Amino acid sequence: MNPPGWPKLEESYCAARRLLSASPGHAHLLGIGGVGMAALAVQLQGRGYLVSGCDIRMSRVTQHLEELGIATKVGHSPEHVTRNLQFVVRSPAVHELEPELVEARALGLPIFARGIMLAALLRNRASVAVAGSHGKTTTTAMLAHILRESGCAAGFAIGGEINGAGIVSEFSENGPLVVEADESDGTLSVYEAEHAIITNLELDHVDFFQTEAALHACFRRFVERTRGSVRYCADDPGARAVAADHPGAHAFGFSEDAELRATNYRETGMSTSVTVERVGRSLGKMTLNIPGRTNVLNALGALGMAMELGISFEPASAALATFSSVRRRFQIVAHARGRTVVLDYAHHPTEIRALMEQAKKLGGRRILMVYQPHRFTRTVALAASFPASFEGVDELVLTPVYAASEPPVAGGTSADLLPHFTTHPPNVSLAHSLLEAWEMIRNKWREGDVLLIVGAGDVEKIATWAAEELDTQLK
Repeated sequence: MNPPGWPKLEESYCAARRLLSASPGHAHLLGIGGVGMAALAVQLQGRGYLVSGCDIRMSRVTQHLEELGIATKVGHSPEHVTRNLQFVVRSPAVHELEPELVEARALGLPIFARGIMLAALLRNRASVAVAGSHGKTTTTAMLAHILRESGCAAGFAIGGEINGAGIVSEFSENGPLVVEADESDGTLSVYEAEHAIITNLELDHVDFFQTEAALHACFRRFVERTRGSVRYCADDPGARAVAADHPGAHAFGFSEDAELRATNYRETGMSTSVTVERVGRSLGKMTLNIPGRTNVLNALGALGMAMELGISFEPASAALATFSSVRRRFQIVAHARGRTVVLDYAHHPTEIRALMEQAKKLGGRRILMVYQPHRFTRTVALAASFPASFEGVDELVLTPVYAASEPPVAGGTSADLLPHFTTHPPNVSLAHSLLEAWEMIRNKWREGDVLLIVGAGDVEKIATWAAEELDTQLK
């Protein structure tokens, strides 16, 4: 079974490869402020391209790009597109009828999806592509952190900010290029990476993948085209199904048959520790300063790949002990007056369950949450699965759906999601704006409470308002 959209994806990928074999020219990126697009911009600049881009607003990420000499403009305009551009790359968030994109087509410029161009940059070089429905950002960041802390030359392109300076990517001519490989638009299927990590598989991005079989076909093609080793999570049936038959397959996890296995799991506050075994022989202890079994699995994937790349267990595990979360991955943005504010990117029921596992370790008197559903298609497709994932939340406020690039879909609004909450959690409210959601949760926020601001969209504004509220109270 071919992955969805395969012929066109392969055709575009081949065109990108041919273009990259020519002398570098001027590349223009539509939606350059997105973390994935910004990461690509850094890699293209490192390859010698003159890179420019635009987005609807400036941010920490675009500021960092400006500091690197990558010109960014606010807003989209056909005037940004000229005949001297060698090619254009578009973010998935850029609408098909965006005038700037229409102008690029009218001029006959080559236009590529972000995932296509990133995949083409990996071909014929040392590389690691990290894929999976959940955890790929953290796993990619962990592997990049190990390589950097161990003094190894390596580039990386991550779908998240690794610090407060808006850094999402670094270029290196030497060593492997470590990238987060996104499956949402099917471009995962064209990668030809040297090595791969697969964290897990679960049906998501239902606007592109109509069935689980279609999702598996995409990942299988990714695995088939990987030249070296494929490290997959043995605890996840989906990852096992698509990767176990690869000649370079290596399993990691808590499962007894995992080649790289975690045992003796311990939690101490917000830290976790395990004993790591390889084929039944103890390698030593691994400690993480972030909570949860999910992060142990992410770390095992990164650890196994680091050892594949020649880093021994001791320095790799020592590096992981100093790893801190990627921005918006259980990010504690404020803690004062007995209140804690956590910002998290979770937008799928499985991710929310993992978030709640972590949140309960904070020991708050109550857990309050503002949740922003992401995309109408995901909301309607997974509506029945959402309520149970909020088990342990005392007060929940739903904001309007963050549409990304989608038009409205029948049954996919937050108002449609609300009736599914019959028992979990006990108190659910519907807000009609982010400001209303903040006022609603603010009136319920008490000393000792943990406040979770959750979602992949602009709900992060509420975390900023909550942090400012605590800061004002301290003055």
